[in-house]
Amino acid sequence: MDISFSSMFFHDATLEAIFRSPEQSGADSLEFWLETPDFWLKGLCMDELKRQVKASQTRSPLSVHAPVLDLNPCSINPDVREVSIRWIERSVELAEQIGASVCTIHPGRRTAKRPPSITDYQRLGTMLDRIERIADEVRVKIAIENMEPAVNALLTTPNEIIKVLDERSWLYFTFDYAHAVGSGPKAVSSFLDGGAGKIVNIHISGAGNGQMHGLVSSDENVIPFLRELRENRYDRQITLEINDLVLPSALSYQEKITLLKQEIAVIRKAFKEEELTGAI
Repeated sequence: MDISFSSMFFHDATLEAIFRSPEQSGADSLEFWLETPDFWLKGLCMDELKRQVKASQTRSPLSVHAPVLDLNPCSINPDVREVSIRWIERSVELAEQIGASVCTIHPGRRTAKRPPSITDYQRLGTMLDRIERIADEVRVKIAIENMEPAVNALLTTPNEIIKVLDERSWLYFTFDYAHAVGSGPKAVSSFLDGGAGKIVNIHISGAGNGQMHGLVSSDENVIPFLRELRENRYDRQITLEINDLVLPSALSYQEKITLLKQEIAVIRKAFKEEELTGAI
């Protein structure tokens, strides 16, 4: 089981500082978002990214997250839809170039804030058909993420995820705990059961009081969830996905490093308890 964190936690940091942070925080790896500002807004320099990846001290391969902030592969606008799919393809190619193990993608959403219709799911299917063309050409695992239960969101339920995964042998699953917990603890367990064998990354963060992607140490439901993971012998990547804007105050780079150390310790302790129990 490898612990990583999202590069977006260090939103204002340089690539060099971001790629130093896994070693300083005790993380095993890093999930690199293409939209990390020092990369995204400065010409997406692959040579510089490769230099930083090579120089980093991660103990496990990186993962990559495709851009999502103002893209939508299920948009009713054909131009938005096309450019969104191209960025997913580009993300998979980038992940392959830097030796990443997983590339996480989002399913998109209905453009109008109304419940998704059959045509929205058809657009999702078209997007996945496009991505399948390159899936067999790369070693990186392409994993789709479950979304929070917003009115126009797709893939918010275990049944939806199970159906998509069952229909596509090449597709894997990034399970987002904070997205799922809004539907209750039973939904979380159903996602784990339904995605068994296909989960290659778990986004972990605290959720509650109308906010998501907070500290795991502030969410009393996280520890039972981690215990369920250890009971299921989960041994792949766990990614801290913390939004620094939901924290009580702004933090410096070093304060963020300290915070990550504390959050990583919470996760490791939950898995360590299983080892100690087994030893007895």
